[in-house]
Amino acid sequence: MIWDMIIQNMVSLFLIVLFGIRLLNKKSFQNAETKYFWLTLISCLLLVFEDALEVAAAKDPALRFWRILLSILGYTLRSTAALGLLLVIIPRNKRSFLWWIPCAVTFLINCTAFFSDVAFGYGEDYGFYRGPLGVVSFIVPLFYILVILIYSLRRITEKSGSERFIVPACILCCIAATAKGVFIGGNELTAAIMISSIFFYIVLYSHDNRLDPLTGLSNRNAYYDDCAALSKSIKAVASLDMNGLKKLNDSRGHQSGDEALKKIGQCLLSFTDRRTSAYRIGGDEFAILFFHDDEEEIAGIEKKIKEKVTADGYSISAGYAVCRKDRDLEETIGESDRMMYEDKARYYQTNGIDRRKSREPKAEG
Repeated sequence: MIWDMIIQNMVSLFLIVLFGIRLLNKKSFQNAETKYFWLTLISCLLLVFEDALEVAAAKDPALRFWRILLSILGYTLRSTAALGLLLVIIPRNKRSFLWWIPCAVTFLINCTAFFSDVAFGYGEDYGFYRGPLGVVSFIVPLFYILVILIYSLRRITEKSGSERFIVPACILCCIAATAKGVFIGGNELTAAIMISSIFFYIVLYSHDNRLDPLTGLSNRNAYYDDCAALSKSIKAVASLDMNGLKKLNDSRGHQSGDEALKKIGQCLLSFTDRRTSAYRIGGDEFAILFFHDDEEEIAGIEKKIKEKVTADGYSISAGYAVCRKDRDLEETIGESDRMMYEDKARYYQTNGIDRRKSREPKAEG
């Protein structure tokens, strides 16, 4: 029986083993909880054993109780495997015990098989049949999968490039496997979820490597990568630079400086959407890439950012430039930088600050 189980579930077992090794070597993500990947992996591993044992129990009517119990376990594990991926994708503040309720409903409905055939049952020949509520066992993982799609499109889908197709492709694979399980039978959903887990892991790992750990913005490497890959889609650029970071670090410590950068990062993130990407490209330097050329909207965003940063007790200089046919992206960035430096000069002039003195190193002793 063990050998048959290995042969029938070779792909799933292979993926489970490799993914487990990877998870053991990678303790945590910056934005994703590895423990939820473990929930999916362990659920899929148990599904492999459940499937093999259920096949064995199906050969002997005397094992009816165990067959029912194993079927309940299998249907519930399909839901928890999908739930694990969902809990990886959704933001931490959205994670709640409420997401477990559909799993509990699946479990309770299928437990009725001990005294009713409303979920599933067996005929006179001990053949399996699905009751009117049997589809709940497939609707719940399908529900989780669709929610995953919604959240993943918000979180990791790039505005352009091949990565935006990976998550939808994984979702379609899981939906197809679920449909096959409903209408034809089979355990392909386990392999589909494992394949999706690995691709999710790869995409998230790649995504987190593009993030600045302090602010949560995209980092310098992501900025240059996007400028190169999306140059034809970028319609405008904004350059931003915090005022007085060195003075803040010197007077109140680097922790206060980090807190200021975090606040600015949160501010920029609040203006980020599918048409706007924000980056931290240096210590106190930031940039925004716009995928539209609505100059009124861009100017409004710049103004709101400066107002919000000021309200938080800090200051930032900013400038922007819109792409034109007579200059390339690099020239547009240069123009944006020039506008930002002009704004910074006005800031220092207005506040009566000598920039040369403010940049002098502190005297020793």
